[in-house]
Amino acid sequence: MNITNLTSRVMLSTLNISVWRARRFDTRATKEVEAKHEAKDIGRFNKRLLTDGATSYKEVCAIGNRARSLFDSHSLDYDQLGVRLLPTTVYMEVAEKLRALRDEFDGATAQFLADYPRLKDEARVALNGLFDEADYPTEAELRKKFGIRFSVLPFPDASQFGIDLPPDVLQGLRDQMDARVMGAVKTANNDLVGRLYEAVQHFANRLYGEGNVRLDVADKLRELSALLPKLNFSDDPALAAILAKTQDQLACYTGAQLKDDPLLRLNVTERAMEIEAQMAAFMGGPQPAMTRERSDMPMLQLLAA
Repeated sequence: MNITNLTSRVMLSTLNISVWRARRFDTRATKEVEAKHEAKDIGRFNKRLLTDGATSYKEVCAIGNRARSLFDSHSLDYDQLGVRLLPTTVYMEVAEKLRALRDEFDGATAQFLADYPRLKDEARVALNGLFDEADYPTEAELRKKFGIRFSVLPFPDASQFGIDLPPDVLQGLRDQMDARVMGAVKTANNDLVGRLYEAVQHFANRLYGEGNVRLDVADKLRELSALLPKLNFSDDPALAAILAKTQDQLACYTGAQLKDDPLLRLNVTERAMEIEAQMAAFMGGPQPAMTRERSDMPMLQLLAA
């Protein structure tokens, strides 16, 4: 695939989630601790401004975390802080789900703001002498501290980079941009394979190490096997082969099938080790050992008996 095709299949994306931290560094309390122990710079006392009973605040944070998890799982690493690559194949799905989560976030924020006076009164009692009215923003100020913003921009395309510079200088800049595109593709593909590698390794270790395999043993791997092919925007053939092999040889089995068939577990774990080695080679790292100590494999000991 040429570079122009690559840049049309992916976007730069950011997700900014703002939440009031509800914590404050307390200078007075820190000095009191230092004086009590006759020591300087032994730590910082950060107090929580809300009690554990602030469920509406916790709900806002939980929704924000779900939005972050969704965005991170459907996007890929990029070499710029806060910016990720979002393949066009998943844009509509991500945008729709984030829109729903933002609506949910806004509703939960409204509920928290309605609860805020009561929660502040509860904190006044719980903090006792540590309570300080100045630590708490007004409701109008607080409202501005919450929000979710999802943004996308086109990926840089050297063929569209036309500015008034001498031709040789302009060509040099275009070459730099093309090199950066290829570097970004490598970073993104390594991120994709790294996620799968982690999941396959964890999957294999659980099959080797547990006599009683849990029904959810394959869930994470099956979930990734369904998602990751959509993120392979470069159509890298080696990467596509790894993804297909994982789907066909590992993710095709359910936890129930693996739990009930020790011979199948042995066969699948051997395949998992082979795929681990293939992924390590793709990322340019050392290949994992293809065997494990028998003392670590109660399942294999049982079969040998």
